[in-house]
Amino acid sequence: MEKVEKKEMSMKWIQILIRIFIDPETKETLEKEPEKMRGFQGVGNVLAGHFRRPTLYNPAGLLAALVFTGTLFHPWWVAFVYNNEYTIGAYAFILSHNLPSEGVVYVIETPVAAVILLVLLLAGYLFLAFWGSTMKGKKGKLFLFWTGVFMLLYTAGFYGALLFATHRVDVPVTGYSYIVHTVQVDIYMAFTRAYVTAVGAAVACLLSPLLHGRPAIPLHRRKGTP
Repeated sequence: MEKVEKKEMSMKWIQILIRIFIDPETKETLEKEPEKMRGFQGVGNVLAGHFRRPTLYNPAGLLAALVFTGTLFHPWWVAFVYNNEYTIGAYAFILSHNLPSEGVVYVIETPVAAVILLVLLLAGYLFLAFWGSTMKGKKGKLFLFWTGVFMLLYTAGFYGALLFATHRVDVPVTGYSYIVHTVQVDIYMAFTRAYVTAVGAAVACLLSPLLHGRPAIPLHRRKGTP
């Protein structure tokens, strides 16, 4: 009985995803045969319909998402410790540092499970932007708008996490401070260009629906093209 309930629940989630990701033209076609919109067959039909005549309707939105993704390979925030002898780099999904063992108590390490979850979440933003930028009309615009919103929320969450971590050791998020640990340890903290770029890319993605379909770039061969 429990297996049956789990199967039914998973099928319900699949149906929800189908309704979210199906493009209007494919939906109009499949509504004539409702059974083709159910289960894994429905997922396959949604994919086939979406890429039947692939067209890029929003190059700006996709480019913004690619730029945002590119910033993930660089730290969004850095701290230089003890005459720049040590460095702390906060990436969008993990913390990197070369602090000695006695300095580890001042940082919050990112759990492996959290790293995996955050990487999947960030990859999801790129997928959503790609899906929206290759979908015609209002629904494509909504995908890109909400992707931009989610990106901005992520950058805000990153700032909030830093605020919590720095408040824990009584230092500001940016600027200069020091910690007395046997000797005075100077710390210089700043957001990087990558973080500013990520915020800018998120805003660009959010506003990109204003340019949706202008231009529309076919990614398939048109009829009559040799």
